[in-house]
Amino acid sequence: MMKKAQIGNNTYDIERHQDELLIDGQPFKFDLAQIGNGDFHFLVNNKSYQAKVLSANKEEKTVDVKVNNTPYTISVKDNLDLLLAKLGMESSSQTGTKDIKAPMPGLILEVLVQSGQEVKKGDHLMILEAMKMENVIKCPADGVVSELCAGKGESVEKGKILLSL
Repeated sequence: MMKKAQIGNNTYDIERHQDELLIDGQPFKFDLAQIGNGDFHFLVNNKSYQAKVLSANKEEKTVDVKVNNTPYTISVKDNLDLLLAKLGMESSSQTGTKDIKAPMPGLILEVLVQSGQEVKKGDHLMILEAMKMENVIKCPADGVVSELCAGKGESVEKGKILLSL
C-alpha cells in the first residue's frame, strides 16, 4: 500500500514490500526501539536519534514529534486520501471553509440543504446523477452551509464547487 508522508516542505512516497520499507523507491533500513511512553530510539545509517511523540491526531492523520530536540509535524495520506484528492473531493480532516466539489460531471437532481442550514458529518447535501446513477453528496464535517453554488437541474463538471461550509 502506497502512502505519502509530508515532513515540513518535503513529501515522500512510502511503500512496504514484504519485510522491506521503501522511501521514494529506495530501500530504507532502520532499527527502532521504544524506550518509554512515546519515547523512541532509532538508528539510521549508523546514526543515533532520539524521538519523542508530542501529539497525534488520528482524524487529521498528523503526528507532532521531536527528533533530537528538533520539532517536526508529520502528515500521512493513504490510498483513500490520495484518491479523494484526485477526484477533487475534500477529506473530512480538513479544517476551515470547506468547498464541496463535484466528484464527476453530472446533473444535480436534488439540493437537500439551504444556505445557513446547520449540517452534521454524513448528512446528505445533494443528489448528483452521473452515468445514469444517483450519487449522494454527503457532508464531510459538521458545519453551516455558507453558500450554494449549484442548483437543481444544473449540469456540473468534475471539480465544480457545489456548496461551501
